[in-house]
Amino acid sequence: MATLDAVLAALTELRSELEAHDWQPDEYDRVMATAMQAEGGASAHAVRVGLRAAGPKVSHGRLAPVAARCAAILDSPTRAASEDGRELRLALDDVLHLVVRATSGQLQTVDADRSATR
Repeated sequence: MATLDAVLAALTELRSELEAHDWQPDEYDRVMATAMQAEGGASAHAVRVGLRAAGPKVSHGRLAPVAARCAAILDSPTRAASEDGRELRLALDDVLHLVVRATSGQLQTVDADRSATR
């Protein structure tokens, strides 16, 4: 099982790469993040919903393995309710927000490209 510190470090790395534009999430990451946000954000249940919504190809992305490790930690009721659990949920919610924001720009570019070719 992943340790809390390792998962928080992975979330920090994803956040840093998103902010520096070193990682561009793909469509599967966007679907997963959007589905998770629709379920109320970072929770073990929302991760499972996001993984199902994105389908099997999401496992090749960067977000899915980190989110799955978050779910493993948040599945423990005592861990989820603790200060550590709150910190983990906040960090995951932050990454989800950044993924959706980063991919919404992609969708606007695709829509603009489609309009230009008509």
